[in-house]
Amino acid sequence: MHFVRLLSAALLAVPIGLAAAAQSEPAHVYAEHCASCHGADRLGAMGPALLPENLERLRKAEALKVIRDGRPATQMAAFGAKLSTDELQQLADWIYSPVTPRPDWSEAQIRASRIEHVKNSDLRAAPVFLADMMNLFLVVEAGDHHVSILDGDKLERIHRFPSRYALHGGPKFTPDGRYVFFCSRDGWVSKFDIWNLKTVSEVRAGINARNLAVSADGKYVAVANYLPNTLVLFDADLDLIKVIAAKNLRGDVSSRVSAVY
Repeated sequence: MHFVRLLSAALLAVPIGLAAAAQSEPAHVYAEHCASCHGADRLGAMGPALLPENLERLRKAEALKVIRDGRPATQMAAFGAKLSTDELQQLADWIYSPVTPRPDWSEAQIRASRIEHVKNSDLRAAPVFLADMMNLFLVVEAGDHHVSILDGDKLERIHRFPSRYALHGGPKFTPDGRYVFFCSRDGWVSKFDIWNLKTVSEVRAGINARNLAVSADGKYVAVANYLPNTLVLFDADLDLIKVIAAKNLRGDVSSRVSAVY
């Protein structure tokens, strides 16, 4: 009987141990603690995409610190009290590993991502503040992902608003100075109405974007993507016009789009 009890205990211990090991794997840790904000596929949702291409400017040691301690003034929580040191390190290593197969971002996904925050008909046709509209400064605050608008004559803040994660490539203005477009590293394009101090619309052009350009007449916006390898063209309301794949003439070699001007 004693031998039978020992054998039974040993057999029970194997699946329990395996289950514990499985739960400690970074994919399971990610699914439990991270997927709700950063997406089950690591392509981003409320939080930014967690892919090697999107984390190029963030050293792994800094990423580990963010996972452990959180990020002040954001929704990024601290997991140092919930995860072991090994789990924290494995999770940091895992988000820097490539996703296989390589993720894509289709026309249907671009169209579905578009958000209209304010209708054009609800916007005033004149500035809601007094300042020289051609002498304004935009300050991109990377630390806590905000943008401040400063009066260029008084050097005083007019307005401050939250931005997408890691704005990249510089803001681009329409010729009349009314609208400014921002592009984030994880592909989000935001249209902001300076006159009304409101974000009008947003759309996700790709998974990893480099920059955007606005046409000289202010009617079109083009976005350069590293992932997928595309140039994406929108109208000024951020409605999709066309996705252009960056390939050679034979169509058998694809290339990242490093910038558009």
